[in-house]
Amino acid sequence: MTDKSGARRPPDVPASSAERGPSGPLRRSKSGKYVLSDAEIAKMQTPLWEQAKAAIDSGDPDGAKALIDRAVTQWSSLKDYSINWITSLLTFITDELGEDAVERALRKTGDEFVRPRRNADVAWSDLPAAQRAKVIARSMLGNMGEVTVDEDDEKITLSFRCGSGGKLIDDGRYEGEHAYATLRERSGRTFGRDELWVYCAHCSVNNEIQPVEWGETPTSIEYPPERPGEPCVHHVYKDVTNVPDSAYLRIGKPRPDSV
Repeated sequence: MTDKSGARRPPDVPASSAERGPSGPLRRSKSGKYVLSDAEIAKMQTPLWEQAKAAIDSGDPDGAKALIDRAVTQWSSLKDYSINWITSLLTFITDELGEDAVERALRKTGDEFVRPRRNADVAWSDLPAAQRAKVIARSMLGNMGEVTVDEDDEKITLSFRCGSGGKLIDDGRYEGEHAYATLRERSGRTFGRDELWVYCAHCSVNNEIQPVEWGETPTSIEYPPERPGEPCVHHVYKDVTNVPDSAYLRIGKPRPDSV
C-alpha cells in the first residue's frame, strides 16, 4: 500500500469501532501495531495555514481561526528556539574569542545577508519616513512584538516590546547560572554604552554601523532596553539630514557625505 506521495505503507486492517484517534478510526497493521491513517498523513503533510485556507473554503471560519492560532503558537515556539540558539552561539563566541569576534561574526552576516536585502532601486534614506517606519514595524510585529507609534514634526517614534532581544531580557536569560553574554567593552557595537545585551549587538552593527559604512543612513536610530521591562525605541527621522550628530558619535562613525 502507498500513500499519496507514493511512499510504501504497511498493510493494515481496521481496528475495532471503539478505537478512535483524533482523525478518525485507528488502524492496525497485520502485526497488530497501529499505523497512520490517510487522514493523519494528509494533516502531517499540510501546513496549518493551508489547512486554515481549506477550512475557510469549506465554510468553517471558527475552525480556520483555531488553525491560525495553532500556526502562530508553532511559529512562536520556533522563533524562541532560534533566538536562544543565536544568543547561545554569540555567548560562546564572546567567551571563547572575545567581543571583537562577536562584531566580526555580525559583520559577516551584514555583508553576506543584510546588505543584499538593502540593495534596491531607491535608497533607504530616500524612502518617505512613513514607509521606513512601516517596514520596521511590520518586521517587529512579525517577530511577535508589540509597538506603539508616536509622531512629531521631526520624526516617527516606534516603541517596541521586542519579541526577540527584548524577550530574552524580560525572560531573565541574561541572569543566573547559564546567563547569556553582556558586552562590556564600550564601543560602537554597544552604542557607546558601558553594557549591551549580546543579542542586541546586531542592531548596532547591522542596522547602524554597517549602513553608514556603506554610505547610507542608519536603518533607524535605536535605543535598546537598559533593563527588563523597558521598550526598544526607534527614531525614524523624516529628513535624514536631521539625524543628530550624537547618533553617529555613539557608533563611532562620521556622518555619511550623502546625508
